[in-house]
Parts: sequence; C-alpha cells; structure tokens
Amino acid sequence: MNPMRLLASALLALLAPAPLAPLAPHAHFDHLVVAIRSLPDGIAEFERLTGVKAAIGGKHPGRGTENALVSLGGGSYLEILAPLADATLSARDEAMRRLDRLTIINWAVRVDEVSGVVAALRKAGFGATPPQPGARVTPSGDRLEWTTFGLGNPGITVAPFFIHWSAGMKHPSTTAPAGCELSKLTIQDPGSARVSAALGAVGVEGVTYAQGAPRIEARLTCGTKAVTLTSAD
Repeated sequence: MNPMRLLASALLALLAPAPLAPLAPHAHFDHLVVAIRSLPDGIAEFERLTGVKAAIGGKHPGRGTENALVSLGGGSYLEILAPLADATLSARDEAMRRLDRLTIINWAVRVDEVSGVVAALRKAGFGATPPQPGARVTPSGDRLEWTTFGLGNPGITVAPFFIHWSAGMKHPSTTAPAGCELSKLTIQDPGSARVSAALGAVGVEGVTYAQGAPRIEARLTCGTKAVTLTSAD
C-alpha cells in the first residue's frame, strides 16, 4: 500500500472516537413511603414536625389504603400511607394500624422503562419480580397509572421497589405541596453491598449504604427545620 495511505489510515484510527460503554438504564430515587395508623394523624404529625401540610393523594382500590403527599423536590416526594378505617387489609398492611408515629415502610426507585432495568439487574446477578400494574384517581379526578416490580432475591430486607409511571402522567412531585427536601437517605442492611450493587447496576445515585441491622433513615430539611424519619426498630 502507498506509504501516504498507510499514514492516513493510522491517523484516522487514532482520531476515531473510542466505542462508548453501554449506559446503565436511567433510574433514581422516586419516593419514600411512611405509614401510620390513620391519615389525619399522619398529616397532623408531619405538619407539626416540618411546618408543611401534606395534600390528600387518593385511595388505592383493592388495597384498602389512602395517602397524602409532600414534594421533596428534584422529581421525588414523600407518601404518607394509612389504612382506611373500615377496610379489610392484607396481613402486611394490617400492621399499619399499630403505628402511632410516621414510620418508613418502603422506598421506591423510578425507572424510565421496565425491560431494560430488568435486563440490567439480571446481568448483575439479580432477579426481578413480575411487573404489576397499579392506579389511583386523584382528588382532582386525574387518573395515575404505574407499573411496579421488585428485586427477586430473598434476604434483602430494605431493597426498594421499582416504579415506572405511565406516559402522560403528572408525577406526584409536581403537584404535591413543596417545602421539604431529602437531605440524606441511608439504607442499612446485612446485605448492604448487594443492595448497592443492584442499584448501581441501574444507575441509582445519592443513596448511602451501611452494614448492620435492617433500617431505613431519611433526613429531611424543611425550611429551618430538620427532621429524621426511620423505619420500625
């Protein structure tokens, strides 16, 4: 080959951009679920602690619960969850009737789509539970629809569930009362390294992981007030 052509080919090879590494699916913290025995009690306690009054979100058909919401900014929010007074609940939800303070019971990670996240989890060695549809109607009459799924690996007590909001939905963080921010979210579990690996595989950032007995701790900043909420002892 002509020496000039060889030189040109070498230069082109050097200047060619390196292939991009596959990007992790886009996922990030969506909301914190805190439960209490009744919704009026939860709204009153949250307002006493923070100075912010949560807005009624709606009822969950078939579950027997209702909620109120507060925006945490940055596309995230806090959900106060409580049982309806006359509802028949699952054994898991029945435990809410004994909660006399706002208690973290779960947290959610939002995903842009389901199949890519499930594939990324499987590639990292984690299973996923079958996706389940959900919906509720807001007090304004808007219908919110979503799909949820969880890690399929047993033994990780404080793993989040994953939520995909259907297209065209108004995310609750955009309609709930503002005034609070999530300063720090700490996830403590004997398998904290596994939780970190699973969420790292789908691109979740901004969560602190700690080794120890299962516990979730959220620090909120609400104006001049700082509040710490935790899961049950």
